[in-house]
Formats: sequence, C-alpha cells, structure tokens
Amino acid sequence: MKINSLNQADTTGDLIAIIGAGARGLSVLERIVAFARADQFLAPIVVKVFDRDPFGAGCHSVHQPEHLLVNTIASQITVFSDPTVQGSGFQLAGPSFYEWLCDRDRSSSPPDPNAYYPRKRLGEYLAWSFDYLCSLAPTTVKIVTVSKYVVAASPIVASEGTIWKLKDESGDTHFVRYTFLTTGHEQEPLTPEQSEQRLFPVYPLDPAVQGIQPDETVAIEGLGLSACDVISMLTIGRGGKFNREQNGQVCYQASGQEPKMIGFARSGLPITARARNEKEVREQYQARFLTRSAIAQLKAKHGQLDFQTQVLPLLLADMEFVYSRTYVQKHKGFTAAHQFSNSYLAATQRQRRSLIAAEIPLHQHFDWQRLVNPIPPQSLSTYEHYKTWLDSYLHEDLSSANEGNLSNPFKAACDVLRDLRDNLRYVVDFGGLTEDSHRWFVQTFLPVMNRLAVGPPKARLEEMLALQSAGILKLDLGPHPRCQFDQTRRRFVIQGMFEQVEAHALIRSRIAMPPPQASANPLLRQLIADGISRPFMNGQFHPGGLDVSSDLNLISPANVIYPNFWVLGTPIEGPKFYTFILPRPFVNSTALLDADRVVQALRDQLTITKSGSVAVSALI
Repeated sequence: MKINSLNQADTTGDLIAIIGAGARGLSVLERIVAFARADQFLAPIVVKVFDRDPFGAGCHSVHQPEHLLVNTIASQITVFSDPTVQGSGFQLAGPSFYEWLCDRDRSSSPPDPNAYYPRKRLGEYLAWSFDYLCSLAPTTVKIVTVSKYVVAASPIVASEGTIWKLKDESGDTHFVRYTFLTTGHEQEPLTPEQSEQRLFPVYPLDPAVQGIQPDETVAIEGLGLSACDVISMLTIGRGGKFNREQNGQVCYQASGQEPKMIGFARSGLPITARARNEKEVREQYQARFLTRSAIAQLKAKHGQLDFQTQVLPLLLADMEFVYSRTYVQKHKGFTAAHQFSNSYLAATQRQRRSLIAAEIPLHQHFDWQRLVNPIPPQSLSTYEHYKTWLDSYLHEDLSSANEGNLSNPFKAACDVLRDLRDNLRYVVDFGGLTEDSHRWFVQTFLPVMNRLAVGPPKARLEEMLALQSAGILKLDLGPHPRCQFDQTRRRFVIQGMFEQVEAHALIRSRIAMPPPQASANPLLRQLIADGISRPFMNGQFHPGGLDVSSDLNLISPANVIYPNFWVLGTPIEGPKFYTFILPRPFVNSTALLDADRVVQALRDQLTITKSGSVAVSALI
C-alpha cells in the first residue's frame, strides 16, 4: 500500500526509512515486500521512502536525452531477486529491463536483449518497478513517499533501543526505528575559483555543457564512460548526426553547433569498446584459478593479502586460460579448444607454457603487460608515428569488439575481469588487502581494469573515430599529459607528448568519489561531523566511503556499531568494492544478495523487538 502523505499514514507499526530510492533503495524495498508477502514480519510496518520524484529512477533521469545510453545490455539488468541469490528463500516475480521493454514494444521488431537502450528508458523501468512493488505490498506494509532529501540523522537512545531522528531539507523531523541509507552517485564539489575558471564536473551533464559555445574548444579530462556522455551531448545533443555509409563506416554530419573537443587521459588511451555479447543471460565464466576456495586458503594463511603477488597471478591465469582457449577455438575449432582446455587444466605451470607454445605463435601469446600499456615505445618517437599507431589500435579494438566476447581472444579474456568481479570483492572487501596493496589496487590496477572491461557500446568508439576524421575530436596527446590553468590568458593549457594545446573550458569526465567528510551530500557530511560515522580506513589509506561492519551496519569513531542502520551502494564504495553496478539476473548478484542480507537482519530484529513500535509512534 502506497501513501503519499504522512497525515494519511497509520503509524501503528515499526517505522523504517529508506533514504534514497534509486537502484539500491529499490532492492531493499523489493526484499521488504517479498518478506512481508511471505509473512516474515510479525507486526505491521511503515516504510518511509525519501527521495525526489519519480521514486525508483535515482540518477537515471526520465527526462534525459534519448542518445545517452545505458552501458549494460538490456537482458543483464533487473530489480527483482531470483533463486540464484544465495540464502534468499522468498521471491517476487517481476520483469527484467529487457522483459519490461518487450511489454512496451509489441511491434514486429521486438527489443534486442543484447542491445544498449536509452538511459531514460532505464529510469522509466526503475520508476515503474517502484510503483509495481508498492502495488504488491500487503496491507501490513504501508509505504510512505517523502519527496525530500534527508540532510541529517541522529541516534536517540531509548529504553527500547536506538531510535533514529531524521531531518529532511525542509527542516521536518521523522522518527524511525530502522534506517537504510542507499543514496547514489556523488557530485564533485568545486571551489569558487574552479567554477570561475570554467572547470566543470561531468555530472549533471546539462550545466557542464550548456555554456560551451560552438566556436570554443573544450578539454575533456578522462576518456572513460563519462567522456562518452560528454561527447554525445556536444554532438548528437546539438543536432549532429552519425550516419553509417554503404561500406559500413560511420561518418559524422556536423550541425555547426558543436565545439572542438580535446580528450586526454593518463594512459593516453580511450576506454576499450564493449564486445558484442555472445553469452546467455545466466552465463558467466567460472574461475579455474582465482576461486573462492583458493582465496579462502590465502586468507586463512596470510590474513590481509598482497594483490600483486598473491592474487593477480591467479587472476591472470584465468585470463590466460580463456584467451588461449578462445584463440585455439578461433583458429583450430571447438574440438581442438576442448582438448586444449583438458590438457591445460591438468598441467603444471611448466607444462602449460609448452602447451601454449605448441598451439599459439609467440607474438600472439597472452601478455598482461601489453594490455596494461599497449603503446609500443617506437610509436612514441614522433607525432606521426603515434597518430598512425593510435588509429590502428582503435580500429583493431573495434574489430575485436565486433567479433564478440566468446569469439575474440582479447575480448574474451577481458570479460573475465567482469565475470570474476565477485571473486575480486571477496578479496578486497572490508580491508582484505594490506594497506599498500589496497592503495596499489585502487590507484593502479582499477584504472586498467576499467579501461579493459567496462567499456561503452562499440558504437561509441565508432563515433569517436568519426569525430576524429571530421576534425572535431582530438585524442592524440599521448600518455601522461599535464593540464594547467593559465591565469593571464584564462585558458586551460594541456601539454601533450608532442604538442601543447589550449581550451576555453575543462570538463572532468570521471565519477566523483570525494571522502564522506567532503561530500556534496549533506547527510554524509553530518554523519561524520557529528561523530555518528567515520570514513573507512585501511591503515592510513582511505579508499572512500563510510565505515561499516561486515553486516553493512554503520560504525562510529568510538567503534559503536548501529545494528539498525544499514548502508548499501556508493556511500560504502571503499569497504565494499565496485558498488556502482546495477543488479543482474540469475548470477547471484551482489546487489541483490546484500539487499537480502540486510532485510533478513531487519526481520530478525523485528521478531525480537516487535513491541517497540509504540515508542516510535509516540515520537511522531
């Protein structure tokens, strides 16, 4: 039952707050409704959901342009739990994003499960899912929507236990017994000086791009997924068109309203394109070397691990195996690939080297260092050599992506990084690495992983190549460029490997991850400032996020664990690894698993303290 006003709500029952109604908040609500329909709560409950309309959409605005795409294929997104989620016994039937699209398009050309759809459609699916969950809630669950942000949360110790006093942006207070903090992506805070220099954070996109004039040059710092959004806004968003010619090549038809763009990154390279998907919805590579059992043995023996020496070799063994098997399959057929797999998995390390040497030419062997830094030294001798190499590299990446993630050896190996993310979480979560190794993992390994494994649809790379050919986008500054603001000329000056270029404005195309004490979210700042929470630290290293227990409960600087305050998603990107992803069906999704765990904990506490609801109601 959904209620839009507190005055309408019968507050008899335990009060629960979900702060943030994007994907993570939806997952929590989905579990609450599922548990309630299975009669797991012994008393009525009231769930207050705090966010702005439309509830459910979160950062996926339903008003954004059609040309901004989701970077995940439609069949790999869902809101609803499934039987693969370990320990989850209560299921709600609901459509995946792809199934929802099918219901809305009954034409002769149905949606493609492997296609990338507009982000606004995803927002509509998430908002629809919120309403769908509200319609499924039994009469014992009342869902109250509060169209405001929460800016403060304070614990009140009562005889029945801790109660949470929440304050929203209007100054209204709300008293609840249980709180789920599930806010989403941050905005990067800028100083007044940076704003005056025309330095913009990438999100929100409209303010970042709207003041850039057609006769200006804009620099884009970072060449990942966010850069693709910026480029799309400044081209398609300004009336430009990408057309596919008869020879298959994509060309750009300019509108005259787009500025010149300069893209640069520390690696000197754009993010690689996502390969054409060839895997079934339930299909993921299962580790042969970086298994949970192997990780558990390492943890039992060493405690905190060193990623480079103890974990990375196992991960690379999985990548090498997949690369080599795929190479043999591509060149010698399926039977030869199966024979190779049987021999490889039964072989010693030395025997594996011999197997690979017998099947694959030396220059085609799997080479991690070549993936980390694919730029050959000789290509850096002159600008012309580098430009020629970069063009060849980008076209080769596009060709590899077109082959697919089961057919191309390079793309198949890089997909291992996506498929084994849960194994990496098992290594990294809650300070699983030593301080120095955690720092190396975040600062060195993670950027490489992102460049190789979480790329955009291959159409985005085609568009970059078309814009290069049209003279609108420049990508050839090389590795390790340096950017400074010239106060005298009021320009950003970027020193590349071969030349110096200037720009009128700079867009930082990266996801902001400020520490919680410097967050743009006032609630996170308040929790830190008032001593209710603390930043997560691994020794002296702060990878990000609020500190939480392994049960996802908030921890104070005095080591007080609040068992009735849970945090999920991006506010704990630090103690948890890679919280940005959307839930995926039929693969024991971490997002769905975490939501199930915290709602199980809620159920257990409600069972113990079911008589405490009167005290909360009396405070309202």
